[in-house]
Amino acid sequence: MEAHIYLEAEIPMVGSATDFTYKWCVNMGLQPDEAARMALAADEILTDIVLYAYPEEAGYIEIWYQYSFSEIEIIIQENGEPFDPGKYLYSLEKAMNENNFDGASQEIVRKMTDQFLFLNRGKDGKEFRLMKRFVSDDIRKTVGKGNEIADADHPGNVANQYLITPVTSEDAEDIAKLIYRSYSYTYSKEELYFPKRIEMAIRHNYKFGTIVRTESDVPAGYFAVLMSTDSLIGEVGEAVVSPTHRNRGLMKRMMNKLIEMSRERGLLGLFGEAVTVHTFSQKVNETYGFKSTALVITSSQKRVFKGLKTEPSDIMSVVVEFLPLSSRRRKPVILPDTYSDLLTEIYRQFRTVPAETSEANTSQKEHEGTNLDLNINYEKESALIIVRDVGTAFEASCNRMLRSIEDVKLLAVYIDLPLNQPRTDSAIQWLKEKEFILAGLMPLFHKETDYLRMQKIRVPVDFSLIQTHSDIAGKIKDRIQLEYNALHKEKGEA
Repeated sequence: MEAHIYLEAEIPMVGSATDFTYKWCVNMGLQPDEAARMALAADEILTDIVLYAYPEEAGYIEIWYQYSFSEIEIIIQENGEPFDPGKYLYSLEKAMNENNFDGASQEIVRKMTDQFLFLNRGKDGKEFRLMKRFVSDDIRKTVGKGNEIADADHPGNVANQYLITPVTSEDAEDIAKLIYRSYSYTYSKEELYFPKRIEMAIRHNYKFGTIVRTESDVPAGYFAVLMSTDSLIGEVGEAVVSPTHRNRGLMKRMMNKLIEMSRERGLLGLFGEAVTVHTFSQKVNETYGFKSTALVITSSQKRVFKGLKTEPSDIMSVVVEFLPLSSRRRKPVILPDTYSDLLTEIYRQFRTVPAETSEANTSQKEHEGTNLDLNINYEKESALIIVRDVGTAFEASCNRMLRSIEDVKLLAVYIDLPLNQPRTDSAIQWLKEKEFILAGLMPLFHKETDYLRMQKIRVPVDFSLIQTHSDIAGKIKDRIQLEYNALHKEKGEA
C-alpha cells in the first residue's frame, strides 16, 4: 500500500505527517522501534524544510511512501530555496567546543536510516530519500527446528490428486520452505526466504498466485504474479515445484491458472524475466506465447542452479519476454531511427502492432517539460530512471540525477524512454555518449505505454555466458554486444 501526501510547509503539519509516517511504517511490516526511527528521520527533514526552505513565502511539501519486498523508502520533495548539504557537515568537536550544530539534522537522519540520499533536481526542486530495510527471520530458523515440510507423499500419476488454489498470506511459511527445499539458497529472489515479507506482499495485493497441495495438504508447488505499480501489467516472477512432485504437469497447470487470473483482473499483459545461464525458462515461456523483447544485464551474487551444468557467474542477465492479454488498441509509437530496424522485428512477433505516428502529428508543446522518476533497488544495487516526458531540458535534468546518485553503490543504471515522443531519438544519442547501451523494448511498462530501455553496466560482461533461445533474443544480444564492444574499444579496454 503506497501513499502520497501533499501538505503545506507549516510547523503544525509536521506532527501530523510524522504520525502518519510511523503508522504507515508499522502497517507495512517494520518493527515499532524501526518505524519510530524512520518517523524521527522524516520529522527532521520536514522541520528543516519548514524552517529554512521557505523563509519568506508559502510553500508545499510532497511525501511519497514506497514499499518493496526488501525495504521501504520515503521520498520528500520540495521547491524551496537552493541548498547544498556539502556545506553543512556535522562535527562533534565543533558542537562541543563551539556550540556549532551545522549538519546535525543530516547526521540524525543518517543514523536513523539505512540509506539517506539528497538529490538536487534543479528547477524541479530538491528531493530527500530515506530508506530502511526490513529485518525479519529467514526460513532457516524454522527449518532448523525440524519443522520442514513433510516429504512423505509419493504422488501417483493422476493429476486430480493435486489441488490448486489461490495463495493467501497464511501460505507464506510453506512458500518459503518450498523455495528453500527446492533451491537451498540459490534462488534469485532473496525475499522468498523471509515468510514475513511474503505474507505482507500477499496481504497488500502486491502479488497474487496459486499454490498446489496434495490430498494430504502437503505443499507441492507455487507460482505468482507480481503486480506492477506503474501499469496494468504483471510479472510472472516466482515459481517453484517441489523436487518429489516435478514432471507431473504442475507448472503448466499453475501457469494456465495465472493467465486466467490475470485476465480476470483486467491486466493488459504479463512479462517474465528468463535467466540466461540456461535456455530452459525461455523455452517454457515460449510455449505460452511469450515473445522476447529485451536483454537486461545485471549483476548478482554467484548462484548455482541445481541440476544444471553451468558455471556460476557474477552476471545474472535476463531476457524480458512479454505476453499480451488484451486486444485493446495500443498507443501509437514513434520508432527512433537508431533502433527502428530492430524494434520493427520485435513488434512483428505480436499480431497486434501499435500504429506508428510521425513526429509531425505529435504536439511538441505536449512535452516541453522534462519529467523524470528515480527508483533505486538497494538490494540489487541498481537504479531505474523512468523518463515520463523528454522535454527540452532532458540532458541537464538527467545529468543532475545521474550525478546525484554517484555516491550510491550502483552496479547498473537503467533508463526507460517513452516511445511516443519525438525527442526520444536525440535522448538515445545523448545517452550513448554517456556510456549507455541498448537493452530493448519494454511493452506497456509505464502508464500502459511502450518504452525503450537503455542500460549502463559497471561490471565486465562475458557474452559467451549469456544463452538465448529465440531468434529475436539472439538478435537483441548481438546488437547489445556490438555496442558494448564498441564502447569498451573507445575506452581503450581489451
